Amino acid sequence: MSVRNIVLADDHVLIRRGLKKIIDGEPTLKVVGDVNDGLELLSLLKKCCPDLILLDISMPNLRGIEAIQEAKKLC
Repeated sequence: MSVRNIVLADDHVLIRRGLKKIIDGEPTLKVVGDVNDGLELLSLLKKCCPDLILLDISMPNLRGIEAIQEAKKLC
């Protein structure tokens, strides 16, 4: 089985920690990064291109809706 890389994007630390804990329990999933807002997400995506991005649609600096449109261009 191949491992799927995931990036978490949410401005709430507790949400990111909770999702990471759940995902870490799955052997085929790996969190490769977590960010606080859409701008941090785009910066991270310039370094790595995950298989999946879990993001909040209402984050500061760059909302999730706009961030995902830019993420599609990068990955």
